[in-house]
Amino acid sequence: MRPTPTLTMFEKLPVEIIDQILSYLVHPRCRLPGLSEAQSSHDIPEKTKRSIKDQEDLTRPPDRDRWATDIFSLHVVPHPFNALARTSKRCHEHVENYCSHLVRACNGTMFNLPFAQLDKYGFKCVHPDMSGIVYRRLWLQHAPRRCVYCYAVLDRYPFSQVSRVITACKGCFYRQALTIDEVSRQYHVSSDTILNSKHIRGNASALWVLRIDVEALALQLYRTRAFHEARKEQFGRPCSICAITRFNLRQIAKKRAPKRLLRN
Repeated sequence: MRPTPTLTMFEKLPVEIIDQILSYLVHPRCRLPGLSEAQSSHDIPEKTKRSIKDQEDLTRPPDRDRWATDIFSLHVVPHPFNALARTSKRCHEHVENYCSHLVRACNGTMFNLPFAQLDKYGFKCVHPDMSGIVYRRLWLQHAPRRCVYCYAVLDRYPFSQVSRVITACKGCFYRQALTIDEVSRQYHVSSDTILNSKHIRGNASALWVLRIDVEALALQLYRTRAFHEARKEQFGRPCSICAITRFNLRQIAKKRAPKRLLRN
């Protein structure tokens, strides 16, 4: 990557300021759609989040101004430390030095490396040999796994299962994904339309699709992102939003399927 004016300015900053910037990149955050970063936190009660979302203007486009909009592509998003380390030799040094600080800070609980002997006698007098340690890699392999949206701790080393540094919890996944069946029932859009659309992202098995993409399609079709939910006065009548589907009690029973209730 060629140096840019912004990158050059970053490299010339004092080390203390660079370290302060890097401290915000240890566990990168992305807010949930329609919420601020603070409101997305797992510490905020679900009732509070829901009341904020209920005030959302559904006639406006979905919230896409976020770096991790596609929850299905988190596995290909590089950690900021890796991305920054590849930009220049100077940035690589800054990242490695900061990760060395992180490893030292957590050495007693995670690594148990002989830093005291290293600082006193040097590399040649320490076993095992520590001269070849890539501290960035070491830290990212052992760092706690946090949800990038709500910041909840998902796992700690030694991990119970292999997971990437950039990952999400189940709750935040369900907030941002819909099944094909849910799309058909809630937005009255056929599964064929969803599966054949180039603008709706989903997982490889085509079971889940990205909610903001479905909302964008619904807004284009109906001028609103609202669910096509049935009320008692609508039974036996056309949907008040799309005027296509007629609601009946059988459809309502399907909406209340046990699978959906268990997931919530």
